[in-house]
Amino acid sequence: MNKKKITILVCTLFMVMSLGACGKAKEDKFTVTQQESESVDSEINNDENTESEDSETDNDENTESKDSEIKKEEDTDTENSSIKQPQSSTQKVKSTEEKLTSDKLLDLFVNGSIDAVDSKDMTSKYNIADFHIGSGGKNSYSIGEKMDLDNDGENELIISGTYGGVYFDARDNKVYAFARGDGDANILSYTYYNGEIWILYSNSVNEGDESYHMEKYEGADNLVAKMNFSEKFADANNPKAGKKYVLNGKEISSDEYTAFASKIFAAEESTD
Repeated sequence: MNKKKITILVCTLFMVMSLGACGKAKEDKFTVTQQESESVDSEINNDENTESEDSETDNDENTESKDSEIKKEEDTDTENSSIKQPQSSTQKVKSTEEKLTSDKLLDLFVNGSIDAVDSKDMTSKYNIADFHIGSGGKNSYSIGEKMDLDNDGENELIISGTYGGVYFDARDNKVYAFARGDGDANILSYTYYNGEIWILYSNSVNEGDESYHMEKYEGADNLVAKMNFSEKFADANNPKAGKKYVLNGKEISSDEYTAFASKIFAAEESTD
């Protein structure tokens, strides 16, 4: 083999070895690059997964927050509704149960639209027809005036007639009989004493004896004071023994009795 061929073979071998080494280097570099790329991709995927999880967590938190806000609004609406409901019911009751005035109630009684009850016996009722208004008979009555008989600032109604008739009061959407005459032992009238009206009952059954009972009201259902005074024979069996005079259980002189009784009778208004 000549020298030229040897040289060519050596060069060829060298080139083959160089190409192999270069290819190996490129393969190694490609492997490293690919691994780095995969590592980067893995990190990116991890970051994306982390962001996705964070996003889901944020979404869940936002959803819970919105749900909480909605729940609070619903609770608030429920509370507001529960607060408004009784007011609505109260307004409805007020609109359906209008309180009538005293004068209106008394007018309804007079025209026969409603009955009255006895304040001392709620089962006892009065109808205006029971009084035979204007008939002229023995038990005939008449419609008297309205005036404040119980010192409460509202008028009561007087039905005048036998033994002083009946006095009617109106309150709480009802009409009540709060004073009435009942025979010769309880003749009804009213009088003024110390600037206020007192209901007066007179008893003159026994000739020569007189006794009186007075009541003061502040509202027909509120009796606030009583007074009694009388003039009687000291000895029922001996008229010559003279008389005794009593005021609220205490015996007084004839002059004291006359002075007091005169004030009462001077201001008395008869309703028989």
